[in-house]
Amino acid sequence: MKKNNPYIADDEIDLGDLVRTLWREKILILSISVICGLVGYLYAYFQPQEFKTEIQLKNPPSQLFEPYSQIFFNNNSNSNNIAGQFISDFKLNFLSLDNLQSFTEESGGFDNFKAYLKSRNISAREYFKNKINEVKEKNSIIPNKYFLVFTKELDGDIFLNNYAQFTKKKTILGIKKIFKLLIENQITNLEDAIEKAKLINLEKPILQSMHQTNQLINEPDDLFYKGRLILSQEIIYLKRLLIKLEDEQFNYEVVLDKPLNSTAKEMPNSGYFIIGLMLGIFLSLAIIFFKSILKNN
Repeated sequence: MKKNNPYIADDEIDLGDLVRTLWREKILILSISVICGLVGYLYAYFQPQEFKTEIQLKNPPSQLFEPYSQIFFNNNSNSNNIAGQFISDFKLNFLSLDNLQSFTEESGGFDNFKAYLKSRNISAREYFKNKINEVKEKNSIIPNKYFLVFTKELDGDIFLNNYAQFTKKKTILGIKKIFKLLIENQITNLEDAIEKAKLINLEKPILQSMHQTNQLINEPDDLFYKGRLILSQEIIYLKRLLIKLEDEQFNYEVVLDKPLNSTAKEMPNSGYFIIGLMLGIFLSLAIIFFKSILKNN
C-alpha cells in the first residue's frame, strides 16, 4: 500500500488555494491593472514628444593656419598644432550650454521654440541640458558626429545645422584673438630688442664665429643680437600679418553631412501602457498577499 506524502498534499492544497484566491480576487486584479495601465498611457500621452537628429562635421584643413604657424605657441608649433587647437576649441564650444544659450538668443528665427521656452519659464541652457552630445557606437565615440534631442516646438535639423555655423564663427573669432595677442606681444618684444641694439650700435646680426678649437659657436639667443635691421624687418612682417589677420575669414565648410529626417526618440504610448499593466498586476498581487496575512492573523 502506498503511503500518502503529506508534503505533496500540502502543496496541492496550497496551489489550489492560490488559484481559488486569484480567481476570487479577479475583479481587484483586473481593476488595478487596467487603472495602472491607463495611468502609464496618459503619462506618455502628456509627455513632450521628443525627436533625435544627428550631424556630421569636418575639421578645417591645416593649410588655413599656415601663415600664422610661426607665431603660435611661442614659435614652437606648426599649422597642424594650430588646427588641433582649433578643433579642440570648436568641440568645447559646440557642447557648451552657454554657447547654445547665446545662439538661441542671437538667432533671428525659431520663434515657436522661443515662445515655448518662455511659456515653460526655462532658459535654453536648461532645455538643452543632456540633450546634445557626441554620437557613440559600441561605446566608442564617432569623431565629429553629434546628436541633438529636441521637442516638436523646435526644428532640430535646421537648428543643429545653423548652430554648427555659429560655433565655427565663434571659434574663429576666439583663435583670431589669440593670434592677435601673440603677434602684438612679439612686436613688443622686438621693439624692446631694437632699443637694446641701438644702445650698442648693433645694426646687423652677430654671425657665428670660429672658436680656437675650430668648433662653431652659435650666435646669442637674445633678440637684440639680431641687429636693428633684421629686427625692424621682422616687425614690418608682423604688422603686415596683423593687418592680414583683421580680414582673415578662415573659410571652410564645417558641415559634412547635414541633419536630415529626425527620428522619434520616445517610447510609444502602448509601451507605457504595458509597463503600467505589469506594475498593476504586481501591485494587486501584493495587496492580495497582505490581505491573506491579515485574514490568517
